[in-house]
Amino acid sequence: MSLKLELYRIKEKGKKKLSKYKQEFLFLRKLYLGKEPTFPTPILDSSSKPTVLNLNIIDSCNSKCTMCNIWKRDEELEISPEQLKTVLSDDLYSELLHVGVTGGEPTLREDLPEVYQKIIEAVPNIKGLSIITNAIVEEDVKKRILEVKRVCDSHNVPFSAMVSIDGVAKAHDNVRGTPGNFKTAISVFHYIKHELDLPVSFGCTISKINVWDADDLLFYAKQNNMYGRFRIAETINRLYNQNRGKVIRNFDNDETYNLLLFFEKLKQSFETNSNFKRTYSSIQNILQGGDRLIGCPYHNKGIVLGSKGQLSYCAPKSKEIGNALDQSSRKIYKEQFAEKERILKENCSSCIHDYHAPITQREIVLQEDEKFYSKYLKIEQSKKIVAMARWIKKIPKKDSLPRIFIVGWYGTETVGDKAILGGIVDHYKSEFNNKVEFIIGSLFPFVTERTCYELSIKATVVSTKTFELLAYAKSSDIIVMGGGPLMDLNELYIPLLGFKVAKAYRKKTVVFGCGIGPLKSKKFESAVKEILKLSNVIKLRDKNSIEIAKSYGITKQIEFFGDPAKKYLQAINQSLNKEQDNIITCYLRDWTLEYFNGTQEAFAVEKQKFEEGLAKLIKKHADDKNVERIEFHHMHNFVIGNDDRDFSRYFIQKYFKNDERVYFNKKLSTVANIAQSMKKSRLNICMRFHSVLFAHTLKTDFIAIDYTLGGKIHAYLKDNDCLEKKIVIHGLIKEQ
Repeated sequence: MSLKLELYRIKEKGKKKLSKYKQEFLFLRKLYLGKEPTFPTPILDSSSKPTVLNLNIIDSCNSKCTMCNIWKRDEELEISPEQLKTVLSDDLYSELLHVGVTGGEPTLREDLPEVYQKIIEAVPNIKGLSIITNAIVEEDVKKRILEVKRVCDSHNVPFSAMVSIDGVAKAHDNVRGTPGNFKTAISVFHYIKHELDLPVSFGCTISKINVWDADDLLFYAKQNNMYGRFRIAETINRLYNQNRGKVIRNFDNDETYNLLLFFEKLKQSFETNSNFKRTYSSIQNILQGGDRLIGCPYHNKGIVLGSKGQLSYCAPKSKEIGNALDQSSRKIYKEQFAEKERILKENCSSCIHDYHAPITQREIVLQEDEKFYSKYLKIEQSKKIVAMARWIKKIPKKDSLPRIFIVGWYGTETVGDKAILGGIVDHYKSEFNNKVEFIIGSLFPFVTERTCYELSIKATVVSTKTFELLAYAKSSDIIVMGGGPLMDLNELYIPLLGFKVAKAYRKKTVVFGCGIGPLKSKKFESAVKEILKLSNVIKLRDKNSIEIAKSYGITKQIEFFGDPAKKYLQAINQSLNKEQDNIITCYLRDWTLEYFNGTQEAFAVEKQKFEEGLAKLIKKHADDKNVERIEFHHMHNFVIGNDDRDFSRYFIQKYFKNDERVYFNKKLSTVANIAQSMKKSRLNICMRFHSVLFAHTLKTDFIAIDYTLGGKIHAYLKDNDCLEKKIVIHGLIKEQ
C-alpha cells in the first residue's frame, strides 16, 4: 500500500511539474509569436433587468458647480413619491438590488423620506439605498438624512451616504461656487459617520479648476481618517454640462501628468478595494490616450430614472429614451435598444466616468501577465532567466545605429534621477556623435516618458516589469545601469537579470555613476556583488563606494566618475537666472526607518525630536536673515519613494501653521525649475541627496541635513571638500 501511495505521489508531482512547464511554454510561445489577444465586445441583452437604479430625484440644485449646469435649471414639478412607487412596480425593476438617490440636490425635497419609503414598498427585496449630497444647507441636510435613516432602519434596509467634497477650504468652495460649503460638508460628513453611525464617504470630482487641489484633499482625508473616492469630471447629459468643455477633460500636459501621479498614489497608499483600484487604472489609461479598461454595470445591469419620469440607459451619454410616467419602463427599455447599441459603439471605450463593474476578460489577461512576469522577474531567478530569454525575440534596430539600453530605478525617478539620466544620455551622445538609439527601461513608463519630455530626450521607454527587459538586454549593444544607489531594493533584479542576459549574448555592460549601499540584507549584497562582477565597465559616484566594491573582491578597474547629474547641471548652469530673492528654500524629505539603526519604537521618538530640531533650524535661519519667504520645493513628486510634497504638507501644518512667510509649491518639479529655485535663494536647506548635489554644483549657499547617517551625503561632501556644510541628524535631536 505504501509503495502505491509513493508511486501516486510521484505521478502527481510529475503532473504538477508538467503543468507548470506547459504554462511557461504557452506564455513564452505567445510572446514569441507576438500575437496580441483580442477581446469580445460587451454583449448587450435587451431582456436583461437592471439591478442598479440611478434615481435623479430632483432636477435643481443650490450649488453652482463649475462642471455642471443643473443649478441653472428652473424648478419644475418633480415625480411624486406615489408616482415613483407606481413606476418602480413595473416588471423592469423586479430585480433591483440597489437604488442610488442623486440630483440636483436630493435634500432640497422635503418629501425625501417618503421617496425612500415608496422605493422600499415598490421593491421589497432591495439590498441597499444611498444618497449623494452637497451638504450646503447643513441643518436641513442633517435632518433629511436622519429621517431617511429612520425609514431605512424600520425596514432593515442598509443606507449609506456620500458627501461631495472637491478640495480643502476655499478650493472646494470655489469649485462649488458656494462660500462656506467646505465647512458644512465636513460637518455633515462627521455627523453621518459619528452620530448616525452610517457608512459615509466623500466624492471628489476633478476638473481643470481643482486639478492641483486633489492632493491636498487626499492628505486632509488621511489626516482625518476620512474615506472617499475620486473621479474625473465627465460630460454627462443629465447634468446639462455639454458646454463646460473648458473645465471638463481639458487638462494640459502638466495637469495630466500630475493626475497620473495622483491616481497611482491613490492605488498605492489610500484605496484598498480592488474594484476601485481597477477603476483608477482605467482612468490612468484613458488620460494617456488609451481606452477604458473596466466594464460598466450600465451595459446590462443599470438604468437611470429622472425626476420627471424620464428614462436613460446611462447618465453620461444616453439620450432620454422615453418617460416611465407615460408607458411601461420595460417596453421603453426594449423598444429603444438601438440607443444603447449606439452608446456602446460611439462612447463606451472613451468614457472616463467612474462606474464600477466586475473584472473584464481584458483585465484578467493583464493581471495574469503581471503575475507571470513578477514570478520570474526577481533576483532569485537569475540562474533561470538566460534560458527563458532564448524564447524572447530580438528587437530589430533602427537605422543600424548603436543601441544603448539604460536601466535603473527609472519610473520612480526623483529630480536628481532625471539629471542623472540627462548626464548619461549627454555622455553617450557625445561618444557616438549623436548617432545613437536610446532605450530606457522603466518601472512606470509614464513617469520616464515625462522625464524624456522635460529633458528633450529622444528615446523609446519600455517596461522593466515585463520581458521587454530581457528583449532589449539581448538586442542592445550596451546595457547601462544608470546611476542611483545599488542598495536594499527588490528592484535590483533589473540590472542583475539585464546584465545576465546581456553577457550571455556578448553585449557590453556598464555600471554608470552608481553608489553602493545601504546594504543590510545578504540577499541584496550578493546581488550587488554579482552585478559588479558582470560589468565590463564600472564608474562609481563616490570614493566610499569604490572601497566597498573592492572589499567585495572586485579587481577590475573602477573609475571615480562622480554623479552623472553633476555634469548635466554644470551644462545648464549658465542658462539660469542668477538674481537672488530675499528667501530661504527647503528641499526636505521624510526621514524613514531604513536610515536608522534601532527599533521602530525608538525611531518614532527620535524622529519627532529630529523634526522639532529641523523646524527650529529653519526658523532660526529665516529670522537671522530676515527673509520675506520660507519656500518649500520638492525633489520628488511620486508616491513610490515618497512624494516630498506630502511631507511638506505635514511638516508645514505641524510646525509652520501660522507662519505667513511660508510658500508651498504644490506643482511639478523639474531639473530646470529646481535648479532655478536654488539659484534665487539666499540659503538652501537640503535633505534629499540630490538637493545637496544640486546646491553645491550650482555654487549656492546651502546646508546639508545628513539623514543617511554618514552614508551617501557624507561621502559626497567629503569627496568635494565641504563637510562643513553637513548637519548631522543626531545633532538636531540632541538640541531638543
